[in-house]
Amino acid sequence: MRPASPLSEALMRAFEARAAAEQIVFRSRSGARQAYRGTDLSSMAGEMAQTLKLWLGSAPCRIVVALPAGPDFVTLLLGGVLAGVTVVPVPVPRHGSHTERFRHIVADSRASAVICLPEHAGIITAELTRHGPASCPVVPLPLNPAHLPEPARAAGDTARLAVIQYTSGSTRFPKGVAITGDNILANVGLVARSWGLGPSSRFVNWLPHYHDMGLMGGILTPLLCGGFSAQMGPLDFIRKPALWPEAVSAERATISGGPAFAFAECVQRVTADQIAGMDLSTWSRAFCGAEPVPAELPEQFHAHFAPAGLSRAAVFACYGMAEMTLFASGKPGPSRAAPAAAKSMAPCIIPGEQRDRIAIVSPETTRPAAPGKVGEIWLRGASKGQGYIGLPDESAAQFEASLDGERGWLRTGDLGLVEGDALYVVGRLRDVLICKGRKISAPEIEWLACKMSPALNPMAAAAFMPDQNRGGHAVLIVETRMGACLPEADALAETLRRTVRGEWALELDEVRFVPRGRLPRTSSGKVRRAAAAEMWRQGAFDTAQQMAEVPSCPS
Repeated sequence: MRPASPLSEALMRAFEARAAAEQIVFRSRSGARQAYRGTDLSSMAGEMAQTLKLWLGSAPCRIVVALPAGPDFVTLLLGGVLAGVTVVPVPVPRHGSHTERFRHIVADSRASAVICLPEHAGIITAELTRHGPASCPVVPLPLNPAHLPEPARAAGDTARLAVIQYTSGSTRFPKGVAITGDNILANVGLVARSWGLGPSSRFVNWLPHYHDMGLMGGILTPLLCGGFSAQMGPLDFIRKPALWPEAVSAERATISGGPAFAFAECVQRVTADQIAGMDLSTWSRAFCGAEPVPAELPEQFHAHFAPAGLSRAAVFACYGMAEMTLFASGKPGPSRAAPAAAKSMAPCIIPGEQRDRIAIVSPETTRPAAPGKVGEIWLRGASKGQGYIGLPDESAAQFEASLDGERGWLRTGDLGLVEGDALYVVGRLRDVLICKGRKISAPEIEWLACKMSPALNPMAAAAFMPDQNRGGHAVLIVETRMGACLPEADALAETLRRTVRGEWALELDEVRFVPRGRLPRTSSGKVRRAAAAEMWRQGAFDTAQQMAEVPSCPS
C-alpha cells in the first residue's frame, strides 16, 4: 500500500467531518436532487481507489476520464486522488468532431487508459484509432476488477501528480498543466482565507468539470474547505441561464460564480418574472472571472438581481488560470474608479498575502513596468503548477521566469496593471492591436464598439489586425444577442467605425455581424480571436446566408 498523500488525507478528513451531512448534491434540470453524505463519498471513492490500485499497480500512472458531469466523474476523481493515480479530465468528444484535441490529450498525457460510459466507448475508440492503433485501452464503466484490460505503460518516468489540467487551447493544441496535491491544497487554502470559506459555505457549481474553474473551484474547493456543493450540468445553464440563480436560491448557497459571459447572459436572458420567485439574500460571493471583466458588468448583474435580495458587495471580479491551479486574485471590496489605462475593466482586489506574488512586467524588457502602466501579469506562489507535460523548454521559459534576479515567476501572457490594492486585467498579450505606436487590448475595442447597440453581444466579439505588419487597421466580427433584431446594418457599422476611430484613431476596415454561436470559443467559453481571424481570412464570415440569419428590426 503506497503512503497516503496530504491531499488524500485532507479528503478523508473532509468526508469524516460531514459523515452524516449532505456533502455533494447533483441537481437535474427539473430541480430533482441526488444527494451524497460524507460516508457515501468515502465509501464510493475508497472502493474506486482499491480497484484502481489493483488494476494499475504502484507505479505512477495517468487515466484520462472522459465522463459527463455527475457522480461517476466525482467518484473517479476522488478515487484517483486516494489511489495516487493522476486524473486527466476531458470532455466527451462530440459525434462528427474533426479536431485532434482529444487524441492529442490522450497521447500527450501518456495515459494508461481512457475511462468512459459504455455509450461513449464507440465514439472514443473511433476517435483514437482514426489514424492508427490507439495508444491505450478504452475502458467503460463500471470497472470490473476481474475483466480489466492491461493498461498502457508509458516509457520513462512519469511524475506522481494529482491532476493534469489541459488549457483551453485558444490558438493551438492544448497544453497539460501538471498539478500536484500540494498545489491544490495551497490554492484551496488561499481561496478559503481570501473569501472567508469554511464548513458553513454552500456552493452551487454549473461550470465544466474538465475545466480549472469547475474542477478546482466548483468541486475540490467545496470538499476541502469542509463545505457543501450542489452540482449542475453545464449545458443546463447554457439552455436556460435562470437555472443557475434558481439553484442558488433553492440551495441557500453562499458562493457561486462563473465567467463574465455567464453574468452577461443572466442579465440579458433571466426575466423579471423568473427573478420574482428567487431569494438570493444568502449569495455573498458571486465571483466573476475567466476573462477580463467589463467595469459595468458587476453593477449590471447586481441591479438585475437586486429585487431578489442580492447584495452589491457580493458581486466581484476575480482572476486566475490553470497554470496557477486556479485562483490568483480578487475578493469582495468597495467600488473604486478605474485608472485611465484600464477604465473599461473591473478591479480584482488583491488579497494581502498576494501583494508580493503579483508583478506587472514590461514584455519587451522583462523589467518591472512603470507604476500605472499596462504590462504582462507575472505570478508566483505555492499554487503555481509544475510546468507543461512534455514541454520542458516552454515550461522553463514560462514557469521559471526571472524578475530582478529572482527566478520562479509564471509568465501568464495576460495584460494588466496594478493600482493600489487592485489588479486590472485588460486582455491577452497576443490579443493586442497596434495603432500609432499604442497598444490596445482587443476586449476594450469590442466593449466600446458593442455599446453602440443593445443587439450586439460584447462577450461574443473578436477584434483583430488583418495584417500584423500594418498598424492602425482592424476587423471586428460580432455576434448578435439571442432574440435581438439588428438595426440597419450599414448604418450601425459606420457608427461603430466612428466610435472606435474617435477613441483610438483606429480604422475598422471591416465590421461583420453574425448570428449567435458562429465565433470559435475555447472550452471555457472565451472567444478564440486568433482562430476567428484565420476564419475571416478564409472567408468564413462572408456568406450571404450568415447575414440573412441575423434578424433585422422592422422599419
